[in-house]
Amino acid sequence: MTPPHFRACRSLEMQKNDTLYSEITDDIAEHVNEIVAGKYQQAALGTIDENGYPMVTKVIPMFHSEKIYLLLSDLSEHTKNLAKNNNSSIYFAEKEIHKIRSNNPRLTLQGTLKRMVLSKEDPKFQKLLKHYNKIEPGAKM
Repeated sequence: MTPPHFRACRSLEMQKNDTLYSEITDDIAEHVNEIVAGKYQQAALGTIDENGYPMVTKVIPMFHSEKIYLLLSDLSEHTKNLAKNNNSSIYFAEKEIHKIRSNNPRLTLQGTLKRMVLSKEDPKFQKLLKHYNKIEPGAKM
């Protein structure tokens, strides 16, 4: 399967702007970019199943050319969920460094996923796969 992408973090449209706890400053935007570029320990994808229940699964996002890409199997439940409803979230957890675990840095992005349709021979697909294999060497196609 070709990887869908999550819209770049700077262009994400917040669905409820009034829920932001603070203004997004340049420092915050820079920290967000650092996290999605790889400064995280764990990441998870949240989708909605056909009955309206949330489903969260571990993923390994790749930040490339100002976009977040996910390599997802056509057989997975989250891919089936996304085919019916592309509203989703990606949760990033940084390394746990605080005694109080709930104080550790984390980031949740909300938006929509867009599936990319590329053949395995497409140069763009090959470029993305090469970049993805740098962060996840065991990925097979």
